[in-house]
Amino acid sequence: MTCDQFVRQLDRLLPGDLCVTTVTAMRGHAAGCGACGLEWDRVHRLRKMLATAADDEPDATAVRRARALLRSALDRAGHPAIRFGRIPTPVGILFVGATDKGVCDVTFGQPSERRYRARLLRWSPEVRRDDAGLATVREELRAYFAGELTRFSLAVDLRQVTPFTARVLRETQKIRFGQVTSYGALAARIGSRRASRAVGGALGRNPVPIIIPCHRVIAQGGRLGGFTGGLPTKRILLGLEGYRLPEPSGRLF
Repeated sequence: MTCDQFVRQLDRLLPGDLCVTTVTAMRGHAAGCGACGLEWDRVHRLRKMLATAADDEPDATAVRRARALLRSALDRAGHPAIRFGRIPTPVGILFVGATDKGVCDVTFGQPSERRYRARLLRWSPEVRRDDAGLATVREELRAYFAGELTRFSLAVDLRQVTPFTARVLRETQKIRFGQVTSYGALAARIGSRRASRAVGGALGRNPVPIIIPCHRVIAQGGRLGGFTGGLPTKRILLGLEGYRLPEPSGRLF
């Protein structure tokens, strides 16, 4: 049983109308998942409280309370609710995901909505489409591509990356519009001069390209290096920002 399946069954667990097989599966999942295990215990405590107070089945308010408690526990465990939308841009359709803490995903390549949703479900059991809720993201991307915005004000949620990758990405956010740096220089900026390849790997795992401008990091000698959206897109973004790439030469890193 997954966290998503556990959440879906929670409102039926509280009244006690689940079959033994499902309850057993939920108990097994709760034993191995800290967040769901916490709510398993809370729901059973709530059931005992309700049983003591009255012989009636739990009402809708009690169910909503239990589900809210679970949502809170999942957030603390790093499984936040994600809303997503589809945003057209000059470099193609972007799928963008966001949590209450900020933008958590930007994906190039026009994947199907089904595939994109399935990928987000690997991180969170609660995923829903909400184009209207991403209006600010849509507007800032529009302004960026129109040349009206040189620095995003959007918050980002990096809970899904490692501490090293987060450190690299936070430093990358400091690279100004129209400027570039190299993988080696960025490694030096985070105090790891010999970690240029590791820095390149961290940038390749950037979940929010464009908003965190990993396209502004290039290889020594003016070579483009890599980019999750593809090198043609990286060239377009740098050109949009007024940076002219020199003739490539030298090493990749």
